[in-house]
Amino acid sequence: MAEEKKKCKKPRSLNEDIRTRVRFKNRCDRIATLYWFNFNGNLVRYSILKKGEYIDMVTYVTHPWCAKEIVTNDRLLINKEPVYYPTEEEGMMYKLVFIDIPVYSLRERCKQIIWKSFPDIDPKTLDIPRLLTKELDSKKTVSYTDCQGFQTSH
Repeated sequence: MAEEKKKCKKPRSLNEDIRTRVRFKNRCDRIATLYWFNFNGNLVRYSILKKGEYIDMVTYVTHPWCAKEIVTNDRLLINKEPVYYPTEEEGMMYKLVFIDIPVYSLRERCKQIIWKSFPDIDPKTLDIPRLLTKELDSKKTVSYTDCQGFQTSH
């Protein structure tokens, strides 16, 4: 069943059969916005968490979640995945899952820094490789979803 959920092109909640408890804890230096994918696959904002903050949620096994950085909208990871699917609870305890920043490629990280440092500059005026200039010129934001999308890969 878990593999079936991960094969979805667009994550969405499926049913409310198996209840579970999750504690989402932000352990990265970014302010995280926590989202639930509703039954249509639309994101529903649930919480904003600063570093060290957490929220306890009662949710369902087939309800996917994701987190994004509040300012840049860059995708963050929940339990090392871009989309987190809760698992069945054991007892009455909340399962602790962590929100972390992903490891970006050097190219993606360079683009993030350039956009943040020089938001209004024409990329063609920078002394950087042409490929990077072209990518910077075509899109003004970069996020983890650009690299990995919503699907997980193993």
